[in-house]
Amino acid sequence: MAQVPNTRLPEKSFLHALQVELQHGYSLSPVEAQVLAQRVQQMVDERAGSDRAPGQITYQAITVAEPAGKPLAQCRKVPVHLTVVADEDAQVWSTHGPEALRRLRVHRLVTEAQMQGGALSQEDLAAILGLSLKSIKRIFAYYRQQGQRLLSRGELRDIGPGVSHKIPVVRQYVQDISLSRIAQYLGNHGLQSMARYLRHFALVMVLQDRALTPAQMQSVIGISESLIDQYRKLYQELNVPEYQRTLERLKGLAFCPTLPVTPSADEQPSEGKKGAIR
Repeated sequence: MAQVPNTRLPEKSFLHALQVELQHGYSLSPVEAQVLAQRVQQMVDERAGSDRAPGQITYQAITVAEPAGKPLAQCRKVPVHLTVVADEDAQVWSTHGPEALRRLRVHRLVTEAQMQGGALSQEDLAAILGLSLKSIKRIFAYYRQQGQRLLSRGELRDIGPGVSHKIPVVRQYVQDISLSRIAQYLGNHGLQSMARYLRHFALVMVLQDRALTPAQMQSVIGISESLIDQYRKLYQELNVPEYQRTLERLKGLAFCPTLPVTPSADEQPSEGKKGAIR
């Protein structure tokens, strides 16, 4: 005899129990109760961080879109997965010492948060890593001395409105982080999208070198002047000897219809050189 599926199991779920409670305890219609229950379930799932990797925590970060000066209690927040402990940490500790490990972790947390649409303040970083605020400020000062602009929430808001994944993707790629690794922190961006960001950035560099105005660049590239201005500022920031090889290679690919993308997450640069966009 064929077994009849148990159609009563969904009625015993947390979602159904919440829907019944909302419907009868708060006088909501069945449709209203169902919609609200689903939203509550979604928020619970987001904050539970069920898709976290080992060594990660879920943290409620202020979204990058929130303006400066807005009370924190009124700011929208986004759950971000942050890697507090990674496989590489032990090697960095044993080879370079605890200060290098602290710098690595701060850089990693800031980058991961921004890739997921969140912005961490220096106070956030101090609380997550159990460090003093003075130690966090010293780490930010170290990166500035190295010519790397590590952006806390306060500094990120100085860039202006409309900051998106595009700028962090380009910056991290030029700083020798593969696209496949960057993609690990982007739930809604594929490698082809990130390759498009790099092509637009490359076009801005080439046209900037040719002394075109932002309005002229817009007619060539077809992106907003606001984004062009962000790419110009990023080019000014990254146009240092350390990154010249990568910048020149990107310029050479600027007028290619598409940029080559290799999706392997394990691919690493060979002999310190970048080949196809990884």
